Amino acid sequence: MASGLVGVVALASGRLSLLWFLPAFLGFCAILQACLKRWGTALQAARIGEEHLSEEINTLEGELGHLEEVSVGLLERLNRYQKLQQISNAFSASLSPDELIQWISGVTGEIIRGADLVLLYLVDPKNLVLELKSVWRRAGNLSIKTKTGDPFDLWVMRQGQPLLVEEPSADFRFPEGSAQRLGRPLGSLVAVPLLSEIRSLGVLRVESASPPPLGAEELRLVRIIGDLASLALENSRLFQRMEELAITDDLTGLFVRKHFQKRLEEEIARARNLKAPLSLLLIDIDRFKGYNDTFGHSAGDKLLKQLAQMLIRMLRVGEVAARFGGEEFVCLLPGVEAAEAAEQAEAIRRQVEDTPIELRRSLTRSSVSIGVAGFPQDGWAGEELLQAADQRLYRAKASGRNRVCSS
Repeated sequence: MASGLVGVVALASGRLSLLWFLPAFLGFCAILQACLKRWGTALQAARIGEEHLSEEINTLEGELGHLEEVSVGLLERLNRYQKLQQISNAFSASLSPDELIQWISGVTGEIIRGADLVLLYLVDPKNLVLELKSVWRRAGNLSIKTKTGDPFDLWVMRQGQPLLVEEPSADFRFPEGSAQRLGRPLGSLVAVPLLSEIRSLGVLRVESASPPPLGAEELRLVRIIGDLASLALENSRLFQRMEELAITDDLTGLFVRKHFQKRLEEEIARARNLKAPLSLLLIDIDRFKGYNDTFGHSAGDKLLKQLAQMLIRMLRVGEVAARFGGEEFVCLLPGVEAAEAAEQAEAIRRQVEDTPIELRRSLTRSSVSIGVAGFPQDGWAGEELLQAADQRLYRAKASGRNRVCSS
């Protein structure tokens, strides 16, 4: 009986312990659930933050890539403008027309990355048509059929405006088949007029054989190069004209005495080195003062011009004619022996004698006397040759004029 009572008491004690533990356990579960919920919320927030951070990183990487592209583009543009500055300096320094023409086409091809072909046309001042002067090719050796320009070049010349054609075969401004008739691949082209203040100088054209097409940026660069080239070409032309005026006689167009004497010494030095002959003709119009007195000075000028043009026609390549002073002319004949020079002088004398000239509405005739000297038999210096030719000219005059006197 005692043992049964102990069991009842123990069972009652266990229930009391269970009743005490259960609320505590339930409280712990609630706290744990709250913690788990809070951790889950925090974890979800962390995941969302990670996604946002990843998006921001991707955005920044994209912006960085864009900035790198912009940086590369700006660097390329800076290099181009530096090249343009170098071109401007080179154009200013180079006054030789031939060098300048090659420079223009070459640097255009270097600056325009999409260029496969650069053509430079200049206007012939005599007949006012385009003439192909220079070609730059990135590769290959395609021949250019249109030496005087095609519809694209002629449009630029007539309009005086730049041209950008991204699809040559579909451009309504040009006749159908214009691109195909060129005989070479044409993907796109840029062409600009070369203009001075008073006239058209030519056309600068850039072609791309395949995509991507040339665009607005290439057009802008070619226009800049075209403006620089126009100024350089005009300066070169003016410089060349000034040089011509400095060494040529205004009335006859022949070289002046000073320039002739320079050429004479150069040719004598070459003849010495090559052990080659050289001859000199000194020509004087007979009784020239009489023409001036009878017909006036304008008639005398006409006679001088006629003789100058005759000499230009009769002299061969490499031979030089100059007005030596007054009614005297001199001719330099490199590589010609004295005997052959005398024959050439006789041909000139006969041509003058046989060619009438109209002075004051009346036909008259003129004649010349010529002295011939040769290198090396008459001297090793220019002055010695001129003195020998002058002495023989005096003998020809004293012998009755209208004759040739040589050694």
